[in-house]
Amino acid sequence: MTPKKTISSIFIFLIGFWILSGCSSGFDYSIEPVLNPNNIAPLTAVLQIEAEQPVKASVKVLGDIPWEQQFDEEFTNSEIPVLGLYPDKNNQVAVKLEYEGGVIHDTLEIKTGKLPTRIPQIVINTLDRSKMTSGMHGCDLHFANRGKFSSGPLIFDDQGEVRWYLDLSFAGKMVSPFQRLRDGTILMVSRHVIYEFDMLGKIVRETSINNNYGMHHDVVELPDGNLLICVGKRNNFIKLDGNYVESDSDFIILFDRKKSKIVREWDVAKVLDVSRKELNFFRPGDWLHMNGLAFDPRDNSIIVSAKNQGLFKISWNNQLQWILAPTKNWGKSGRNGDGFETAPFLLTAVNGAGEPYPENIQQGVESSEEFDFSWGPHAPKLTPDGTLLVFDNGTYRNYNPKIQYSRAVEYNIDEENKTAEQLWQYGKERGLNFFSTIVSDVDYLPETQNILVTSGYLKENGRLAAKIVEVDRSSGKEVFEATLYLKSLKGNSTPSWGQTDILYRSERMPLKY
Repeated sequence: MTPKKTISSIFIFLIGFWILSGCSSGFDYSIEPVLNPNNIAPLTAVLQIEAEQPVKASVKVLGDIPWEQQFDEEFTNSEIPVLGLYPDKNNQVAVKLEYEGGVIHDTLEIKTGKLPTRIPQIVINTLDRSKMTSGMHGCDLHFANRGKFSSGPLIFDDQGEVRWYLDLSFAGKMVSPFQRLRDGTILMVSRHVIYEFDMLGKIVRETSINNNYGMHHDVVELPDGNLLICVGKRNNFIKLDGNYVESDSDFIILFDRKKSKIVREWDVAKVLDVSRKELNFFRPGDWLHMNGLAFDPRDNSIIVSAKNQGLFKISWNNQLQWILAPTKNWGKSGRNGDGFETAPFLLTAVNGAGEPYPENIQQGVESSEEFDFSWGPHAPKLTPDGTLLVFDNGTYRNYNPKIQYSRAVEYNIDEENKTAEQLWQYGKERGLNFFSTIVSDVDYLPETQNILVTSGYLKENGRLAAKIVEVDRSSGKEVFEATLYLKSLKGNSTPSWGQTDILYRSERMPLKY
């Protein structure tokens, strides 16, 4: 359902029309500001500008951390976007119009409303802008809604001020993950709908997929602009203890954005052991709980993160390449358990000298100071060097619920020798203060080579919270940290689905149209 624009729900602060003459050399123009033009992005506006001859425009929202953008295309009649307005404020917006023979400077006032009460309290704990990657802080937030989630991604600045957000409650369900594609489009999906927005909240494209598929957890843009998507597929079963149960979250699809259709699928159950129960604490059909994808352009392969099994890689033709997980109890692949043996595809954990660790570490019964598997992992990413980053939630680490810490971890995978070496980690030293049993994220930031780590569901002083941390990879020191105190206003504060707020992922992103 597409949100409808209603005048009653849009603040319009009309400064009026300026028809200047005399001291402005007789140049005539008019500017009409319209706040929240698409009714779901309350901190945005458009400036409807008319000019008597072609002009170029630049806009600047004034404040402690200004937002500014220049638009190089000449026009006589256009709508110029404004982002980064402060909430609950008479925003001063400076406009510059350049034309042949002169420049016009003017300042408008745009009044914004208060933030919704569900928006988390944001506290900046650490800030060293000289060592940080540029941009603001994008958050993939989902708010408790009495057993459902209502999604509302936002972007905040270095002072913890929210400068942009979308209200996606019209979707009636969780819409995720929040990401910006290479063409500037904001992409998010619900179970059966792919949404593409511009930064003003306009739906550029809305595509419903075949109802036999249900999208969840992750969408990855490929180099050609098409999408890899985690899905569940109806009427697919696995054999467990002699019985057949319907499975979920164990297919991947390729979605062609230009043709708006599914053009390929991967059945992950064909290449893994569906009966392996070491880390499955959900319903029997949720044997995998796939939650993240990374595309490897070097060989057109796909790295998959699965909360209940670990990390693994498949080829474009759905051939298993390797498994990075504790080696305990891996059997035959296939929905009926009648496929090939999966154990030969397990990577051996090695130290920096290439020497294997003892068997108890390989099986995951113990961890080494220099190596640990990722337990209940999320958000795999490949670095430019080809190493693998992942958020290691740490759930049931070493098969022991009392060992509780989360971390970002980087592995070097030697595919020829089928080994895995741990290169770097952050978070273990923070213990319970950084422990998130679900969600969470990690990103490589190429501008600084820093690592952005999101622990999306933790307790801080008895309050449900999330942390976003930018870490200097070489020193291990935090150059940025923000804590978001989640409110769960429409939930019962239990960890049940849709009963508490969650921060799924975060991104460092420019606030740009």
